[in-house]
Amino acid sequence: MHLEPFELFGLQHLLTLSIAALVIFTTCFYFRNKNNDTKYTAGIAIAVLLVVQVIIGMLNTFSFDHNWQEVFPLHMCDLSALAIAYYLWKREKVFFNCAFFWGIGGATMALLTPDVDFAYPNAVFFPFFYIHSLILLGVFFSVIALKQRPYLNDVHKVIGISLFLMIFIYLANYLLGDGANFWYLNDKPGNATIMNLFPDPPYHILVTIPVAIALFYIIYMPLWIKDLITKRN
Repeated sequence: MHLEPFELFGLQHLLTLSIAALVIFTTCFYFRNKNNDTKYTAGIAIAVLLVVQVIIGMLNTFSFDHNWQEVFPLHMCDLSALAIAYYLWKREKVFFNCAFFWGIGGATMALLTPDVDFAYPNAVFFPFFYIHSLILLGVFFSVIALKQRPYLNDVHKVIGISLFLMIFIYLANYLLGDGANFWYLNDKPGNATIMNLFPDPPYHILVTIPVAIALFYIIYMPLWIKDLITKRN
């Protein structure tokens, strides 16, 4: 079957992003005024979908002939999916905080600059957009329906957790060998991203870390502005 190359911000890409945004925000606002039991049930349903999709993604490593190292769910988006799923189950806020910044920063970037070579109906297309949209659904469901949010101190904590985990992710890449590039610590992503402007590996890490930290603060900025306005009023 002939497959069309994926066109960044082409009609199919923009349509997919629009559908994802519509489903995410319609779902979140629908459950916003429901009772707590209904919200919890909906949250568990989202959590189950996330965990199932992470498992399917691991199995698809062999179906799509990816490197065997990809079977480990160590990408930041995998960890975001598991973190928000655990939060929706147990409601431990540190997992929400991590998923908020990792998910919005990572999943949004993935949706805007997807690592797919061919347009739909390529087999990779739907799973890629589905899992990253699910991550954002879990995060925004927590924000809109469950009225959860991070605070400035949470930004600092997530930065610390991320830097701590980065050490173990780097070691995992080293131990797993060629083909392991979790968190893009060994090499830049193959598709067009802002990292293409960074120095060649391994020096790209020296730029990636401060950019990632700055991104966390940028993600938090709307909440910071909201808090300032609230205090003034």
